[in-house]
Amino acid sequence: MNGSDGNTLGGLVVPFYSVRYGKRGIRSVKNEQTRFAFAVIAALVLSACATTQQASDDQKIKMEPVLVKADKDPLTGLDGYDAQVLLELGNQLYAKGDHDKAIEVYDKMVAEFPDSKHIPSAQYNAGLAYEQLSELDDAVKRFDMIIEHHRDSKSFKDAYFRKAFVLGKLKRWVDVADTFWAIRQLDGLSPMDELEARVGQGVGMFMQNDYATAEVEFMSAIRFFESQSKLEYLPADYWIGQSRFYLGEIYAREFERTKLSAPKVDRNKWVEAMGKELEEKCRLLLRAQNNFIRTIRVGHSGWATAAGFRIGSLYEKLYDDLLEVPVPPDLDKEEKSVYLELLRKRVSVLVVKAIKVYEQSLQMAQRVGEKNEWVDQTSKSLERMKSLYLAELEG
Repeated sequence: MNGSDGNTLGGLVVPFYSVRYGKRGIRSVKNEQTRFAFAVIAALVLSACATTQQASDDQKIKMEPVLVKADKDPLTGLDGYDAQVLLELGNQLYAKGDHDKAIEVYDKMVAEFPDSKHIPSAQYNAGLAYEQLSELDDAVKRFDMIIEHHRDSKSFKDAYFRKAFVLGKLKRWVDVADTFWAIRQLDGLSPMDELEARVGQGVGMFMQNDYATAEVEFMSAIRFFESQSKLEYLPADYWIGQSRFYLGEIYAREFERTKLSAPKVDRNKWVEAMGKELEEKCRLLLRAQNNFIRTIRVGHSGWATAAGFRIGSLYEKLYDDLLEVPVPPDLDKEEKSVYLELLRKRVSVLVVKAIKVYEQSLQMAQRVGEKNEWVDQTSKSLERMKSLYLAELEG
């Protein structure tokens, strides 16, 4: 399998960053809070009708304003609402998949209640809705509004992380790395936040093909995890699996870039050069394989299946590379036959190794119930290797 630039491996998208939706998902207001607000409003209205007595300063309750209209609002269908009601209505529309109308409702809330404490939540949810519509630049703008104007809100930090995620979808890798660096400068990060930012910054550098810096960041993330996990439990299988996978991918990319020389006129020099190149490819393959095996041992099923596929693909790539080297032109018929026989024996070992790794990866995926593009590609590659092996036996 050939390597490729950017965030794909032979056409497969490499997941660079996963948002923990339970933590970074849509912002909501509890229904009980909304009902309580209207109950208080109703009580105040009734008490105002019953008496003209002024409340003392220590009795005053600061509440957000409520709009009451003579006719139903054409957008919401309501004749009265406050910021909380609009936020929840937008969330309901979002949940139903009506993201365009949800954005309209969020924007209405911001426009009609500019001083509401719920504005950061509305902007954040509008950003999520733009994501669902694949209008990613607009999503980034919404998260930037929170970052720039609502630093003290509960949505501030999550807006930063979500912005980095969307920038990754846009393949703006310089901005991804810069955003994660900015996150790491914030006060009050939890160990999981810090780990997530370190890994994200490493991926941003990897996608710029700055493998040296990316390797430093991934190793830094692993060391940070090892240090912090001595103090507290960190549910970090995803991030450590991702770090190990990308460390393996760095060496895999170098392996795939290392070419084997075509035959030269001076056969001795060619054999010597070929030996050194093959030794270097095998060294890189083993280093990549070591990190992919460590990825599997972390225990995250998604990254484990990706790593299993990549190990098999490395043996498959070495097989292809060896077969692509032309037969030395100065060999006579008998020498050519011997050369091809020796080559066939060498590459058949690679076919067997690839088959074994692919089968083990699929067994692991079936055991944990994992279904993803890596599993699909592993199945296809396994079939190819099996067909080649059968062809070798028939030959």
